[in-house]
Parts: sequence; structure tokens; C-alpha cells
Amino acid sequence: MPRIARIVAVGYPHHVTQRGNYGQTVFLDDGDREKYLMWMQEYSNKFGTSLLGYSLMTNHVHFIGIPDREDSLAKTFSAAHMRYSQYFNKKMGANGHLWQGRFYSCVLDDNHLMAAAKYIERNPVRAKLVEKPWGWKWSSASIHIGRECNRIIEVKDLFGIIDIKKEEWKIYIDSEDNEEDIKEIKRLTMVGRPLGEEQFIKDLEQKFGRRIIALPIGRPKKE
Repeated sequence: MPRIARIVAVGYPHHVTQRGNYGQTVFLDDGDREKYLMWMQEYSNKFGTSLLGYSLMTNHVHFIGIPDREDSLAKTFSAAHMRYSQYFNKKMGANGHLWQGRFYSCVLDDNHLMAAAKYIERNPVRAKLVEKPWGWKWSSASIHIGRECNRIIEVKDLFGIIDIKKEEWKIYIDSEDNEEDIKEIKRLTMVGRPLGEEQFIKDLEQKFGRRIIALPIGRPKKE
């Protein structure tokens, strides 16, 4: 089956995720995570991707980024992940692919940007790594609630885009997950289609000159 071309909209926030090849562990310790963030900072600056949020898990990563150019996301993640793969394979005395074939992404409107940012910052809580989102050192949660944070990577002002205060954000990401939101974020990220309200989708369709509604994942039913 041919790959579905992902939708990349310049100037809009995107949820981006990529897993280790066959779900393998990609970070063994904090030193690995520091190296990874250092290279992500370098290449996001070089290729024009503004980062709004992130979460580093054991075998995958999540980011929210705004591309300056159509190829910004692809070049940022390709370069950073190649550089990190070389480092990790040398460390482990290994060869082969560290990451799965390509990253997955979806464009977000403002309401779903909030939901996606909550989703990625609560990932460590769902994985039972910490009790509170801001307890995980390797995510943007601490940055967004105004606490001391990891300065290896620069995160842009999320609250310049969505209408919520830092105090409210802390309450929001500490609240229960919305399973429907999570389901839609995962589904549309996997097929590279936008997540937003009807008018947002229509505006993007006009921008790209084609229909971009996502079809359900899986094989079509037989008649």
C-alpha cells in the first residue's frame, strides 16, 4: 500500500510523534535525553521549526511544532534523529535503524492544540513514570506552568496562541484525560490529516486545493 502524503501547513501547529524501530527503547538514561534535546534544538533552529511542547518517553517522542517552511518538520526530525541514531548506535555497539521509518504528524486548530499539548504532557502520568505532569523532567510541562525547567531546549510561548493562563494550564493538565480527544489525536496523527473544527478543515482544503478528510484506519468493509 502506498504511503499517504501527510498534510504540512506552514505557520500552523502540528503534533509530531516517532517511535523506536519495532518499539525499541531509544533513551536509556538522562545523558541520552540531554544529547537528543541538544540536537533537536540545533536542527529545529537550523530548519525553521518552532517548538511549543514536547515529551520524551522511553521508546518514543512527542512534539508540537510550527514549521516555517513546508519541509521544516521533515528536515528537523530527519537530521536530529539521524544524529542521535549515530550517537546511540556507537554507544551500544549496534547497527541498523533506531527509529521507525518516518514520523507521524497532524495539523491542529487552537482548541485541539490545547488537547494535544495536554495529551503529550500527561503521557508520563499515563505511563506511571510520575504522579504529576510537571514531575517529569523531560517534557515541557514544567516550562508551561512557570517552574524551573530543563534549559537544553527552547520552547516557544504556548499561551501566545491559546487563551489560557499558566495557573489554569496547571489545573488543565492535572485533570483527567479525555479519551475521545486522545483517540482522535492518535488516529489523525497516524494518517497525517488535520484535527480541527469544520471551518478549520474547509480553510485548509481551500489552501491545498483538495479534500483532506481522513478515512477510517483499516481495510474497507466488503460489500
